[in-house]
Amino acid sequence: MCGKVDESYIPHNYWIVFLEVINIMFYGILGLCVHVLFLYSIFDIYFKSPIIHGMKTHSPPVPPARRLILIVADGLRADKFFEVGSDGHSRSPFLRDIITSKGSWGVSHTRVPTESRPGHVALIAGFYEDVSAVAKGWKENPVEFDSVFNQSRFTWSWGSPDILPMFAKGAVGNHVFTYTYPAELEDFAAKDMAKLDTWVFDQFKEFLLQAKKNSTLIDMVSQDRVIFFLHLLGLDTNGHGHSPGSVEYLENIRTVDKGVKECVDLLSEYFDHDNKTAFIFTSDHGMTDWGSHGMGHPHETLTPLVAWGAGVRGPIGAGRDLYRDGLSEAWKLSVFRRTDVGQADVAPLISVLLGIPIPVNSVGVLPFEFLGTDARQQALAVETNIKQILEHYHLKVKLKRESTFSVFFRHFRDLTPERERELLQIFNILMNQNRYNDAIQVGIKLMQQALQGLTYYQRYDRFSLNCSILFGFLGWLSYLGILIIRDHTSILHKSLEVQSDRAKESVIGIQNLTIGLFSGTVTTIITFLLYAQNAPTMYYLYFLSPVLLWTMVSINWNVYKEAKAYVNHHNYLLQLLGLGMLGILGLEILVISFFRRWMLSLGLVAIAFWPLGTSLKDTDKLLTLTWIGSTLLMAVFPLLPVVGREASYNMVALAGFLSVMITGYCAKRPEIGIAINTLHRKGESNQNALITAVQVVLLIIGSFTIRSTAASIENKEGLPLLNQLVAWIILVILPTLPLFGSPYILTRLLNVAASLIGTYLLLCVSHEGLFGLCLCLLMFLWLCVEHRLSHLHYHLQDVIFLGSISYEQRKSPVQNLTLQDFRRAYFFVFFIFTAFFGTGNIASVNSFEPASVYCFLTVFNPFVMGSLLLIKIMIPFLIVSCAFRGILVTLKIPDKALFLLVLLMSDFMGLHFFFMVTDTGSWLDIGTSISHYVIVMTTTIFVMILNSVASFLTRTTWKLRPPQLKRHLP
Repeated sequence: MCGKVDESYIPHNYWIVFLEVINIMFYGILGLCVHVLFLYSIFDIYFKSPIIHGMKTHSPPVPPARRLILIVADGLRADKFFEVGSDGHSRSPFLRDIITSKGSWGVSHTRVPTESRPGHVALIAGFYEDVSAVAKGWKENPVEFDSVFNQSRFTWSWGSPDILPMFAKGAVGNHVFTYTYPAELEDFAAKDMAKLDTWVFDQFKEFLLQAKKNSTLIDMVSQDRVIFFLHLLGLDTNGHGHSPGSVEYLENIRTVDKGVKECVDLLSEYFDHDNKTAFIFTSDHGMTDWGSHGMGHPHETLTPLVAWGAGVRGPIGAGRDLYRDGLSEAWKLSVFRRTDVGQADVAPLISVLLGIPIPVNSVGVLPFEFLGTDARQQALAVETNIKQILEHYHLKVKLKRESTFSVFFRHFRDLTPERERELLQIFNILMNQNRYNDAIQVGIKLMQQALQGLTYYQRYDRFSLNCSILFGFLGWLSYLGILIIRDHTSILHKSLEVQSDRAKESVIGIQNLTIGLFSGTVTTIITFLLYAQNAPTMYYLYFLSPVLLWTMVSINWNVYKEAKAYVNHHNYLLQLLGLGMLGILGLEILVISFFRRWMLSLGLVAIAFWPLGTSLKDTDKLLTLTWIGSTLLMAVFPLLPVVGREASYNMVALAGFLSVMITGYCAKRPEIGIAINTLHRKGESNQNALITAVQVVLLIIGSFTIRSTAASIENKEGLPLLNQLVAWIILVILPTLPLFGSPYILTRLLNVAASLIGTYLLLCVSHEGLFGLCLCLLMFLWLCVEHRLSHLHYHLQDVIFLGSISYEQRKSPVQNLTLQDFRRAYFFVFFIFTAFFGTGNIASVNSFEPASVYCFLTVFNPFVMGSLLLIKIMIPFLIVSCAFRGILVTLKIPDKALFLLVLLMSDFMGLHFFFMVTDTGSWLDIGTSISHYVIVMTTTIFVMILNSVASFLTRTTWKLRPPQLKRHLP
């Protein structure tokens, strides 16, 4: 006989659910496309790639050097290199002696992003990659560009497998040779990270020894235009692993200095001290005090530059201090002239010293003060630099002229063709009069104006693109408003104008036809203009997307008319304005929090006392007090230092202990844990008890693994293999366990929280573990508070996460949006950004903290490490998203409705940050403006994705069924 079917598991209407899913998918895809377009637009508007092709090369005069050795100490800060210790001695005595007796020195100023790839491209190719190049990371050269390696006769390079291949691929001919160590050597937990540098020095020495025996190699090395490139990664690895102030980092500087001395002596001996070798020592970027890089802090952008040897001038008196930053005095080098350069200026310096063509895309201005040749040779070298930059400038003008109607084309006013001819004529006259120093100054001015012209033409379309994206943003926000009013409010049904509008359907049809014809005409005109000007493909999307969005708005404009009539009829105007101002104030607090994290604390304090203005203070005082206490506790975290600067594994262990205690306690509560399922199915109760027990055990094991790994690495014993296996097993198993748990909301959220926190703790290094735990508690209380305030007639423990709903839930109809839903959407947005900035661990691009992944690996692997750090970032989002889904299911609010409100709020903030993006000012300002806009726009995209992941985690239930024998009827 068949048993009774459990009515709570029967889907009530598959067809309606299917249509709702299709509807959500359509708007989800539309929203995703719009946000990806808006996000990508800033890179076309502000940070377009500067690479263009088709330029001729220009060779400098007779070179002073036959060969050059370029040494790049990855991650070396200028202050740590130049300063002297408390004992008055330098950490780099050899290179300091070079500064004081043989060569020239200065500070090389890098640009954002201060990452290895862009830094090396600037040094070796002479141009600053667009900021989006940081996403290319350590890939091989995705775009072929010219470099000093490409222009050399032969280049030998030794160093990291992440850097060297970039400059070998695409090089003309087989003349760039790379020698890299195994990637396994890049171990952040190794006892001696300086071994990366000693490997390079040893390989270079071995190469010179072999060059004495191999006749072919002797011929190659003895020729001119030869470059030796030594890439030293030890300092960067030590900086990430221990910080630039650590003993390991400072000792690594001594190791580098010693290795450079040995290599220089050996090379000079090999060539019988012929004085035809030039040497350049520098760095690609610096590092913050806590061991990260990527943005524009002076510790990241100031790097050392020391040059000596053939063609380089020796030390001279400082004279007047041109920089007035106090650095020369602090480093006790004020008596020796300092010459600062832009990082891209190193490439033309290398070219002039070797007599090779300056890379065609170089924007570097030759730092002629480093040259030890006479004034005439310096002026001739500057003349070569002028020709190369003007060649670049002329091609840029030509390309822009060809893509712009002549009637609209506007020349760069500071360097018109007439002005260019005038400056060139003055330069030539001064050269003929042997006034070389004056000619150099005129040449420098001409190059600076040409570079400003390159920037002008690089930004030529900025105003029109900005206007297009602005109209697109406004169109999208307007359309979101229409969707919210039309589909999720009762305004249209109550409007006094509905009947009259329906009576004029034919008029509306004519209006829509007119709108369609007008939009089609505008689209045709824009497409023709773009096609006639050979505009890039993305320009079609930028300029046509506002037309599409505003067409959709215009067709549905009657929605706003009816909403206006409704507001006027009920005299809601003042109330609406007041609520609008309150909403804008709340969003502005979030905007300011991007610059001042403590504003999150202010917002959390306001949210903490919000229930005192509701009925909850009378109906449930205990819940009210608990909410206030938990929210005030959360308000503490934005006031704490940014995570990553100092590790504190005791706090991580404490978070693990509390997680075990809280999970065990909650599992025993009849309204939350295992006992709830005894009312339904005994098998499910046993299964959920097993799942919860496994989670508790894994939490305990994970906590011990974290502490054991930290102790092992602190003792420089490396990552134990057992700990690594345990961490990966927990990462794979723990997040899947909730899928086997109970579908009831409180039990499922408990399982999800335990799994996410257990995974999150493996990636923690300080108080962010406690932050995650407090966030879980606050999200649970938020669900309880919303349920109590809604005065629903069913208990929270009866709510299930499956596609169907319980019998009690079906009694309550699906709700239209209310003002409370606007408040819930704002809370969701606020909590999402609290998850972002609560611990400050992703407030900037330079958030890379290798210690976060030490439980999983210590050998440098940017893709695996990046994926693990992304998981760490996503877990707090998932915690908030799962709680939000619980609120939607409990209150029977349509997913799409609240999601549209969230989009409206986050995109309002996105429009703020779009206008804050800049490519001028300090590099810190530039990097901050980019990261803020990217964070807001990607948060919206991630919320779309996380909503689906949260739905999967909460609604999916897999049953563990033991094998059953078939039963046969007699």
